[in-house]
Amino acid sequence: MHNQLTRDNLHGVWVAIATPFDENNRFDEGVFRENIRRLHASGVHGIYTTDSDGEFYAIELDEFKQIVKVFADETQRLNFPTMVGVTWSNTQGMVDRLEYTAAQGILGAHVGHPFFMPMTPESYRAFWDDIQHAVPEWFGLIHYNTPRVHNYQRGPDYVKLLDIPNLIGTKHVGSDFPEFLTLMASVPQLSHFTGEHAMTPYMMFGARGVYSWFANFNPNYMVDWYNDITNGRWEQAKHRQERLHAFIKAKAILDGSGNLHGIVGKAVSAASPFLIGANRTRRPYLAVPDEHVAQFKRIVEEQFSDMMWKG
Repeated sequence: MHNQLTRDNLHGVWVAIATPFDENNRFDEGVFRENIRRLHASGVHGIYTTDSDGEFYAIELDEFKQIVKVFADETQRLNFPTMVGVTWSNTQGMVDRLEYTAAQGILGAHVGHPFFMPMTPESYRAFWDDIQHAVPEWFGLIHYNTPRVHNYQRGPDYVKLLDIPNLIGTKHVGSDFPEFLTLMASVPQLSHFTGEHAMTPYMMFGARGVYSWFANFNPNYMVDWYNDITNGRWEQAKHRQERLHAFIKAKAILDGSGNLHGIVGKAVSAASPFLIGANRTRRPYLAVPDEHVAQFKRIVEEQFSDMMWKG
């Protein structure tokens, strides 16, 4: 995967690195580089930025380019496989991000659909044609299939896109298992990834890997879990799934009155010594209060010592 991502070789534990901001609300390059280095040393298979956990919605194009340039420089020095999130509200915004990303040597991108209005079938196909032509043939495209944007796709829908050669996979964030089985039956050619919430059952039935937020808390747990699955150690994989489910329920204290995605992800990371903490978010979204992070950390120490990063 180090030179090109394809439908056949994309696999493993890929971690969603957060975008750190300093006390002046600026991108913190130093923290970003150090956290990339720590994630690389942990043995995860790849890394991506500026998706939902990277707060893409809070990053304008000039700053996006700054982040991606630093990301490319640090990961290429480490020979660390990379992807970047390019979701935006219109095609041109995504094309601008894709062109710059490919020019920096990033290997692929997560593409969510424009999120204000649904697209007609005609405009939907035109969108994917525009996206594929914005990047070189070697550049991998991953559909970020989230119900938070329009034109949610199911298995039969992807059959119509198989003629796009650099569409190599999906980021499947759903929890509907029969829907996932239909996805696998319809387009087994693509590399489908899941999240931690359904990792064991979905990988048992064909998912190739996981796009992970928990790896920022403890990457060793995720890599060991992935290895349990790929080596058929199903009892161990089942146990890890149950523990992760309990962990997700416990982190509800960080959800507050409706926190989501990168807001919660940054708070979870701040409760672990693995990465340099970066629990600052951009308005209108407010960071989880420090006292809630401290309370969650105490819960983890008491109930989830087996899931803590030991160093």
